[in-house]
Parts: sequence; C-alpha cells; structure tokens
Amino acid sequence: MDLGVGGSSPLIHPQGRASGLHYFELRIANFELQHEVILKSAIDNSKCKMQNHYTSYRNIISIAWPIMLSQLGQNLIYLVDTAFIGRVSEYDLGASAMGAIFYFLMFMIGYALNTGMQVIVARRKGEGHDEAIGEVVNHQLYLILILGVISFIILRFLSGSFLPLIIHSDPVRERTIRFLHYRSLGIIFGLVNSMFMAFFIGIGNTKVTTWTTGVMVVVNIFFLSVLVFGNLGFPRMEIAGAGLASSLAEMSVTVVMIFYLFRKRFKHHYNLFHFTEVKFSLIGQMIKLSAPLVFQQLISVGSWWLFFLAIEHLGERQLAVSNLIRSLYTMYGVPVWALASTTNSMTSNLIGQNRREEVIPLIRKIALLSISFAALFAVIIFIAPSSLLSLFTNEKELIAASIPTLPTIMLAVCLFSVSILGIFAVSGTGATNVSLRIEIICIVAYLTYIYFTAIKFELGLPVIWLSESIYWIIALFACGYYLRYGKWRLKVV
Repeated sequence: MDLGVGGSSPLIHPQGRASGLHYFELRIANFELQHEVILKSAIDNSKCKMQNHYTSYRNIISIAWPIMLSQLGQNLIYLVDTAFIGRVSEYDLGASAMGAIFYFLMFMIGYALNTGMQVIVARRKGEGHDEAIGEVVNHQLYLILILGVISFIILRFLSGSFLPLIIHSDPVRERTIRFLHYRSLGIIFGLVNSMFMAFFIGIGNTKVTTWTTGVMVVVNIFFLSVLVFGNLGFPRMEIAGAGLASSLAEMSVTVVMIFYLFRKRFKHHYNLFHFTEVKFSLIGQMIKLSAPLVFQQLISVGSWWLFFLAIEHLGERQLAVSNLIRSLYTMYGVPVWALASTTNSMTSNLIGQNRREEVIPLIRKIALLSISFAALFAVIIFIAPSSLLSLFTNEKELIAASIPTLPTIMLAVCLFSVSILGIFAVSGTGATNVSLRIEIICIVAYLTYIYFTAIKFELGLPVIWLSESIYWIIALFACGYYLRYGKWRLKVV
C-alpha cells in the first residue's frame, strides 16, 4: 500500500501534504513519494537542438510520461490495495488509511533527503559535470540506509506502543498495527528505490520506470489476491496480507533497479558505488539542502495524518468515506505529480544551463497541461461518481455516503493542478528554506480550519474536506509571489 514514489510521491498526497495527497503513497504519495526531480529524456540530438526544443510541449510530455508510468505503478498499488481491503470491512478500509499514512510519514523523510540529492544531481547534469554525480549518490546511500533501519524499528516495534494513545476505535487500531507489522518489511527497500529513481530521473534516463512499474504492479496484485483472501493455499491475512504484498513488491523493484544499473553501465559512467573516503563536508552540504525539505515533509504528511485522526474521532463510517475520497484524489494525482516532478527538474536544469529567463514560461506551459487533466477528471466525476467509487468498495451505503463530498474534491483538484507546480518549481530553484516557510504558512491555516470544522464543531465531511482548497489557494499565491519577485535567480546549489 504505497503512497509515495521514489523520486515520487504520491500516492502518493500532493507534496507531503503537498505531498500527502499522492499520496498520495500519499499528498505519498509520493508527497513522493517517489516523489522527483527530472531532467531530459527523449531528445538525444545535438546540444543546440536540445536547447531549442528543451521547453517544448513535446519534450515536456516526453519527460513526464515515464514518470507518469512510475507514479501509476506506485498509485496502482495503493488503489488496488484499497479495492481489495474495501471488500473485507469498513474497519479494514479505515485502518488501511491510518496505517498507510503513518508509513508514508516515515517514507517521506527519506523522500525529502532524496529530493535534496535530486536537486544537486539535476544541477550537476545541467552544468555538464557528470563525474560529480556518482559521489553525491554514494554519500546519499549512507544516509538512506541509516534512516531505513531507524524507520523499520519504529514501524515494526514501536507503533504498537503509541498508536493506542491516538486511535480511539479498537477495531481500527488493531488492524492498523497488524498492517504496519508487515508493511515495515518494505521500508528500507522503498527508500533505496526512491534514491535510485531520483538518480535515474536526475540524469534524464527514465526508461527504467517501465520495468519497475510492471514488476511492482504484477507482484503486488498477485500477492494481494492470494494473501488478503487466502487463495492458492496461502493463509487468509486480510489487511496484514495487503501490507506484506506491498513490501514484497518493493523488494522486487530493488532487484530490477540494481540489475538495470549494472546492465546499462551507469555504475561505470557515473562512478557509482566506489566507496572510498567519506566526505563529511559533502554530507553536510546535502543535509543542509535537504533539512528544510525533511521538516517540510514531516509537517506536511503529519498534518495529513492529523486530518485522518480527526476524521477517525468522528466515527468509522466517516473514516471509511474519507479513504474512498482519498482514493479518487490519488487517481487524479498520477498525471499531475508527474508534471510537478518535471517542473522541478526542468527548473533546476534550466538554471544550471543559465537559462533562467525560460523558467516562468516553462511553468505556464506545464500549468496548461495540468489544468487540462483537472478538467477531464472533474467531468468524469460529475458523469459517473458511483461507478468510480464502486472500484474500491461494493457497499452501496458507503458509496452513497461518499457522493456529497465529491464536489468539494472537484474544487480541490483544480487548485491542486496549478499550486503543486509552483511548490515544485520553488524547490527546483534550490530555495528549500522558502518552500519550508510557505509550507508552514499553509499548514497553520490548514490545521486551524480542521480544528474548528472537525473537532470543535464536528461538521460534515464536505465542509471538512474544504481544508484542501484552503491549503492550495494559500500555496498558489505564496509560490507565485516568490517566483515573480523572489531572488531565486541568484540561488547557487
């Protein structure tokens, strides 16, 4: 049940919160979840031709398409998990949201570290310093492995101690702990996959996403089908089986990544895995760049988790409905997160090429594509809401209870489609402290609204979910102001 993507995201939730809706694995998913700094991919002509066509719609789509496949794979895991779990019980459906977001909270710390690495890799690629990229990736691996072990211990051994303090429903809490017990097995592999994907995306070779997406989806669906309901002689594990299936899918992707690295000789060209002297100055530089992003992801995904905790206190039905709504949000996040990742990397790459004057026109082009996806998604929701929701559950009462909240989500996705591009563009300039300050402002407003609507007055879900629109409106104006008047053109990373 992944909410984020390496280099993405999510699930994949728009960047944490700004990711957690990708969630989404959450706003990942993949805040990147994996989630995603991109350079160039499909044009391998002369350097002059590349400069002339780098910001064309054709090249934007050629860069975004492989990332979209990667996002699709990560989010399909979450969506398929929800479809299976939604046919077990409402308790399992609610617990899957709580467990997945908590996992995503751990994952997004590493995702933020990888995002900082991605900014450096993209900049070095734009400057033509390929020989410096391997050293950056090698030192990043040290950080990711240490973080992975710590995250595993928290998810596997400590979650059962503090979750009873914050989740009121006994059935939801017990199922959440069972899910995390098995989902923890994949956290180290997921973080390593995120780092590898950041490297591939940063150097402009995203073809590996086709293989990782296919392997991840096939492995996850197979083990979901046999472990959740106990088919082919396997034990019936229900929500625990979903956690184990996702972990096995992460492990399989790691194998594919390593094979691709050595098969295509990236190891030799970029001097990867040559572990000699540890340069603490380089580690310090990477941590300094990534630290604001780490804190940003913590408060972003943390606020998303607090949102679902507030919903859980309203009742199991409201929690199950919110998980279905989040599933629709995740579906929409696939193309938009890919475009956001493209914005991030192309922004950094253009600055590396000293073509800063092309950044704002680039964002406008990508925004037009993103808004088009938002309009299409809104039309589909308007025409066939019940059909979409029935993909995730067969309980008619639950579907009927979810429909009144859909107009609120339609508004949120339209705002999200533009705002997330601004957030990723700001981070692509290397101004991570600025993006952190913007995030804090948005989160304060977001949590304040949730407190009054969900906790103090206990209003309905359509009103509570308007918190998403408030978040994205503030982010849109703040990022727009910085990109127009800020000093990002002078930023050096």
